[in-house]
Amino acid sequence: MTVLNALRASIASRFPSIPYPEPTSWAFQPAALLAFATRVTDAYAADSRRVDIGAAGSWEALLAHAFEVHEAVRPLLAITYSTRTVYDRPEDIVADLERGRLEINTEHCEHPLWTPEENCIFRIAHDVIPHALYLRPFSLEGEVLAFHDHVRRAPAEARLALFTEIFGYAAIRYSTGVYPAHQKCIVFPELLAAYEAVFLPSGAAGA
Repeated sequence: MTVLNALRASIASRFPSIPYPEPTSWAFQPAALLAFATRVTDAYAADSRRVDIGAAGSWEALLAHAFEVHEAVRPLLAITYSTRTVYDRPEDIVADLERGRLEINTEHCEHPLWTPEENCIFRIAHDVIPHALYLRPFSLEGEVLAFHDHVRRAPAEARLALFTEIFGYAAIRYSTGVYPAHQKCIVFPELLAAYEAVFLPSGAAGA
């Protein structure tokens, strides 16, 4: 069994997939997605809080999940850390995983609720689950689909934090050209509901 297949089997056994629909092809178009990303970016910028205390439990659930993913993949990988841009595309991650290794970039790890080490643990989960196992590219569309992939493996309590950590930051990056200067732990349930209403099959949103 290859390392990638072993990782796939470990994730599948530890984190059984839960239902969450794929976007409809007719709605999930670049222009429409970018317009929605701009809407998310504007909402993020308009909220001056660094932390929504009432939503901190969602980040706690997400971090606990990330540590569980780390425990599942750690026996199969030599994980190292660096300050360089490590991978240009998901296939590069896969190639490294097949060699039994994964390198995590430690830049921009300041987080309102997580230590830099904890933020890196989440990056491990994000690189392995959506980007390597599902070959999601580093693009707005790829990151939005990565959100879907991760929602299917994470506890429901983590969904709003995932929306900010994956969808929110990708929206800012691909609508403005840069990531936000400071991360925020704020949630956007109304925007998640709007995304599901617009881009997911009718009647399937919130599954």
